[in-house]
Amino acid sequence: MLLEQDWQGFKRSLATYTRIPLNIDWDSPKKHTPSVCFLPWVGAIVAMLSAWPLLFSGWSPEFQALLMIVSAVLLTGAFHEDGLMDAADGLVGGWTAEQRLTIMKDSRVGSYGVLAGIFCFAIKWWLLSQWITKSLWQDGMLFVLLGWITVHVCARWLPLGIMTFLDYVSLGHSKAKSMISEFTLRGCVWIALSMLFVIVLIGVNYWFSVALMLVVTGVCVALYLVRRINGFNGDTLGASEQIAELLVLFTLLGWQA
Repeated sequence: MLLEQDWQGFKRSLATYTRIPLNIDWDSPKKHTPSVCFLPWVGAIVAMLSAWPLLFSGWSPEFQALLMIVSAVLLTGAFHEDGLMDAADGLVGGWTAEQRLTIMKDSRVGSYGVLAGIFCFAIKWWLLSQWITKSLWQDGMLFVLLGWITVHVCARWLPLGIMTFLDYVSLGHSKAKSMISEFTLRGCVWIALSMLFVIVLIGVNYWFSVALMLVVTGVCVALYLVRRINGFNGDTLGASEQIAELLVLFTLLGWQA
């Protein structure tokens, strides 16, 4: 029974945070583990499916990295990237908390959002191409894949942490609010299992470095969001995930690129 609740929660998470077509009865009264708790595991699925360019050893690391990033964007429907651009427009362009939230609800993308998207994509492409090159020289193709999975799993811990410690804020009705639910003990177990999963993938030393970096980043992001909008919303969660992807990659590279 409990595993069935977990399975239903995972399917809802996969349907919510990716474009993978699934038949979900959203009005079903059946209990399910909060879908947001499976976000790191959805990241693992996205990473594995988007890693297909690694099968073509004749391609350059730069080209492989480009196709991997594009594939991940297509799989998620640019879910997190859209949040990054909207958050950049609102947080940087607005003068008051209310104005910032209003800008983030606007479907149009401004100059700050475009620049944030371009810079994020460019930095991620460069770091990933460096990770592929470094790993091929030292540890082989399997470690490239393990690192890519680690990036997508760990990056999703940051928005979960923000959701835990900050209040949700919005103006009027928000679709993102329906995707956010309270954590349960069983849901927290699945989050903890994703952390154990990463230790198995890359070892304790890498895991500790990544976890420490995410804690420091999470504190900085949380303080900034409290100052700017007194909490978080869906767009800032997406932005935090994108920032975390860059920093996890950079940490795996030993802060060298």
